[in-house]
Amino acid sequence: MPKNHKNTMMELIDALWFKRRDIISDGFDESLKYISKIIPLKIHKIPSGTKCWTWTVPEKWSVKEAYIEEVSGKRILDLNDHPLHVMSYSLPVNKIIGKKELLKHLRSRPDMPKAIPFEFKYYERDWGFCIQHEKLKELSKEKYKVFIDSKFEKGNLKVGDCTIRGKSKKTIVLVSHLCHPCQANDDLAGVSILVDLAKEISRRNNFYTYKFLFLPETIGSVAYLSGNEKIIPNLKYGIFLEMPGNNNNLTLQLSRQGNTKIDRIAKKIMQNKCPNLKIGGFREIVRNDEMVFNGPGVDIPMVSISRWPYSEYHTSGDSPKIISVEKMKEAKKTVLDILRAFENEISDKDYVPKRTFKGPVFLSGYGLWIDWRKNKKLNQNVEKIMLRLEGDKSVFDIADELNMDFKEVLEYVDKFFKKGLIKKI
Repeated sequence: MPKNHKNTMMELIDALWFKRRDIISDGFDESLKYISKIIPLKIHKIPSGTKCWTWTVPEKWSVKEAYIEEVSGKRILDLNDHPLHVMSYSLPVNKIIGKKELLKHLRSRPDMPKAIPFEFKYYERDWGFCIQHEKLKELSKEKYKVFIDSKFEKGNLKVGDCTIRGKSKKTIVLVSHLCHPCQANDDLAGVSILVDLAKEISRRNNFYTYKFLFLPETIGSVAYLSGNEKIIPNLKYGIFLEMPGNNNNLTLQLSRQGNTKIDRIAKKIMQNKCPNLKIGGFREIVRNDEMVFNGPGVDIPMVSISRWPYSEYHTSGDSPKIISVEKMKEAKKTVLDILRAFENEISDKDYVPKRTFKGPVFLSGYGLWIDWRKNKKLNQNVEKIMLRLEGDKSVFDIADELNMDFKEVLEYVDKFFKKGLIKKI
């Protein structure tokens, strides 16, 4: 891991925000190179045209120049003014067309008249421009020249992979997408936090292996997993971090399974931080790469942490101006607390206890009685713990059900083991 690198989360956003980070593009590659100077990255390259399960990796796309002009030469819209003025993956075009046809190829946001929408045509062959809704009134002529100098060519979809090895091959995967030109919160804020987390976790002695992936949305996850199927069994849990930098409260979207360790740990930690936490089921709050990691044939339990919704989404308004450093720090600490819970409270210490006794245990006779004056909560839960030693729940499950500290329950159940009253299965 590079040492003494002073790059902060906000500096990363400022440096990469305005790049043309289309799914396969020079801007995306430059952004990965920038990140690789902060944390070590293995760059996976998947060539255009590669079949990845039911998907196909698209071509590399670039655009040099684009504009809309009146026939007289008066320019109405110019790519040089803002990269979002051209739809990502737009076809090239050079012709004079009528106003009615032009309007079919324009996208605007009536609800945000000063904003330029972010639109794309990744898998549809078409051309188009994005324009501030308030500028549509300037289209008063019957004919316009439209020009887009774009290029499609063979390239490589790239995925940045920072893997931090732990004592176990069991892996927790953390994902953010690096694509979306001129979008700061979606999801450059997530990328920035994961880069900072990778720096911190690399300094720790970890039980779990951690894999940080920076990739183009959806197709990046599909391409990566389809080309690395052998590692899927080791990927035990996942966190997708997206849109975490705006001023909204954090939200938690549960995995498809809904009640795995990652769900329960994230829920418990985030509810303690935010009593009014919004929690949604799988795909009920946001829709992103969790459908790949937690979807058919893969099914790694993956939660999603975001601050969705926000009004600037997919517009020129999604700039560094809406990013809160404090909210970024809060999101980072939340993810770090979830990972610490896995490391410090679970890791290889958790097990499933199965009773060997019958009837209620004579607690005093085995040194298992808890003085209520010293530990009232444990005293009140002793019988509840005893009734859960049937071999169908882990110690973590028991602690979670009783809303107790894992370490405390583990220490108490371990005493049953030392007395021969349970076995570990």
